[in-house]
Amino acid sequence: MYGFEATAALAEEKSATVDRRQSVVVVGEIKRGKSSLVNALVSSRVSPVGVEATTSASLVFVPAEPDRGPGTAELVFPGGTRRVSIEELPEWVTVNGSHVRDPATQSLPTRALVPVANSPMGDVVVVDTPGSGGLDSLAAQLSVQSAQQASVLVVVSDASTTLTAPEMDFVRDVASTVDSVIVVVSKTDKNLRRWRTVADENKRLLHKHLRRSVPVIGVSSVRALVAQEMVDDQARRRGEESSGIVELRQMIAAGLGDGTERGVRDGLRTALEGLRKVHAKITADIDITQQGSNALPELTAQRDRLQELKDTSAQWEQWLGRDLTLARQRALTHLDGELDRVRTKWTTRINKSGMEVLRKNPQVFTAEIEADLLAAMTGTVRLFLDELRRVAEPLFESPRIWEQIEHNIAASMSGESLTTGEVASKRQGLLDPSILSMGMIGTSMLGALIGVGAVAGVVWIGVNLGYKAMRTGKQNLLNWLRETTGSAKASTARMLEAALALGRPEIVVRYRDYIRTSIDTVQQQMSDAKDAARLDAAGRDATLKRLSNNLRVVTATMSEVDNALVRSAGRSSESASPVSPTPDATESETNS
Repeated sequence: MYGFEATAALAEEKSATVDRRQSVVVVGEIKRGKSSLVNALVSSRVSPVGVEATTSASLVFVPAEPDRGPGTAELVFPGGTRRVSIEELPEWVTVNGSHVRDPATQSLPTRALVPVANSPMGDVVVVDTPGSGGLDSLAAQLSVQSAQQASVLVVVSDASTTLTAPEMDFVRDVASTVDSVIVVVSKTDKNLRRWRTVADENKRLLHKHLRRSVPVIGVSSVRALVAQEMVDDQARRRGEESSGIVELRQMIAAGLGDGTERGVRDGLRTALEGLRKVHAKITADIDITQQGSNALPELTAQRDRLQELKDTSAQWEQWLGRDLTLARQRALTHLDGELDRVRTKWTTRINKSGMEVLRKNPQVFTAEIEADLLAAMTGTVRLFLDELRRVAEPLFESPRIWEQIEHNIAASMSGESLTTGEVASKRQGLLDPSILSMGMIGTSMLGALIGVGAVAGVVWIGVNLGYKAMRTGKQNLLNWLRETTGSAKASTARMLEAALALGRPEIVVRYRDYIRTSIDTVQQQMSDAKDAARLDAAGRDATLKRLSNNLRVVTATMSEVDNALVRSAGRSSESASPVSPTPDATESETNS
């Protein structure tokens, strides 16, 4: 009736959306039991564990799909993926894996995607990060950034001792950027008498250093996994509860919140925006009906202003071109600064750490370089789209118009493969070029892994040769770093050019349509004003009564939507409240 069907459709679409890109990122120092904890969380022995099984690449556990069943793993290499059996996974992603240790291996994965069937975590993605002899807050924050919607960071410490200084520094760093942080005291089965004292002391230290409460929970991954294999349902349930894994899952669920609530709130906000426009239109109709011909001068002025915009569209297009070019320049200036930071950071680290340190686990450090480059490039894409939104969004009344433009621009940033040039060592003949692959993520797994807000999965990077360069010499590695950052800049610039080539005509055409429809609307209002002037008193009163009734209905509906938003926010706050330990679980752990 009021011409806002597109807004209504958008509200319905958003309210039906369930956030399925929630992630739990598990971090901790070496030998803290991260992989065992991940296995306990997903109720499957899929993450490599053991004395010699230190993880060297991130493992991302995702819900199984029809074309990606359990028992397999998808290794993410530069420019592509390779599927292997779960039994072969340790050979690619642990420091002592046969492929990792083999100098002849041409390329190593920087992460692996592992499908899990019937996980108690549901659709939540669980990330097992590699340990490299200490916690790297930047690497962990980048891992958390992969889940843009809602993430929980689980820091794994040992039940035998309180948090170490590096662990405390790490938690302090990430607590400022991650809302939901949980500290797990692992291996409680080996420290039955001491772990509660350690957990209480950790709580005290965290509150002292962070000035906020961070939940600390004791978990025995061994007991959880043993319980999960029990045939008797009651025994399995008691075993899982006494291990602490059930309470940890509850804490994680509270931290993540209900993914449906976010969709409901987005839909309600969109509906409220549409209702406000309907309210404004009815108010204008009432004013026109009351004023009759007296409203014509103002409406005529509005029409003339719109007609002037239409007549001066050529000049406007020039100003638009200027604004879009400046947006691109600001994004590239940001990229220059970020790539300089990456280059400086790693040049300093290479010179300070020495090649022997890097060679101990080149797969981990290559993945960190990849993460730094990814952060620089995705940050640039975000800034560029934010700049475009600032220029274009105010031009249109409907929020759907900009979202459609943004979607098409994101699609234009599809991938290219770029050879960055040979950075060969003269002595060792390292002739393989470094490949920087960028493009749209095609699978839901990778989309969940790398979220970029409105353009989730728009950019990904695969860095080849870096780990090999680490093995062959400092100068070769520095050359590779310089080549790769230079190529990242050139490739990003080409992506932004492609985005501008598509975005500018999209904005122009849609703006012209908007001006045309706005002129039609004002002309219709002028016609309505003339009709109102011809109404007798009874007809005018009837029209005003009908419009006033409509206005009351819309106002009441707006109030209901406001209340629904408050209730939805309240439900999320309640679900995010800390979960207290159950007496039964505590008693069971003590008795065991």
